[in-house]
Amino acid sequence: MTSKAARRRFRRAERLRAFRDTRRRDRWERRRERLRKAAALLVAALIGVILTGYSGLMLMGALGLSGTPGELSVRSCDVVRDERNHPMTECHGELLSTTGRLLDASAVLDADAHAGSTVAVRAQPYFGLETLGPRAVVGWATLMLIGVFAVATGVVVALDASDRTFSLSPWTLVVLLAAIAAGALVYGLTVLYEHLF
Repeated sequence: MTSKAARRRFRRAERLRAFRDTRRRDRWERRRERLRKAAALLVAALIGVILTGYSGLMLMGALGLSGTPGELSVRSCDVVRDERNHPMTECHGELLSTTGRLLDASAVLDADAHAGSTVAVRAQPYFGLETLGPRAVVGWATLMLIGVFAVATGVVVALDASDRTFSLSPWTLVVLLAAIAAGALVYGLTVLYEHLF
């Protein structure tokens, strides 16, 4: 065998080895990308489902459709700091049912109220008290829309990861984001109105 033929075979073998290495690397890259998308899907779907479910339950309470109706006779309100050092108003008082029966002598509600006032609430099982009114409704509805957005994002990522052709109108996402922004704006205006009046 001549040295020219040997060099040609050697070069051909090197090219074949490089081609196989490149294909192997591409396969691993595709697998890693699919795993990243699957993890993103799982996180987005989990957050979306939990947020949608919790917000939906609290929204039902704020609308007066679930929980035990009652009224909190506010004795005192204090500004306390939560675990992230954010200030919040905590009101203490007696929780009475709508029939006047005492449900809790030392109930606590996270709300902006004044000592001596009466706040309409719903006692939600496992989640405590929820105020009724536009501020609570708008706040929970906005959080629920954010949860729906997270679930929709998870679905889009899942369909993309499965290599199926899927087209989502950009207007759908724009409308959903606009609804979330409008909800946040209305919630902010409601809070401002309650503080001023």
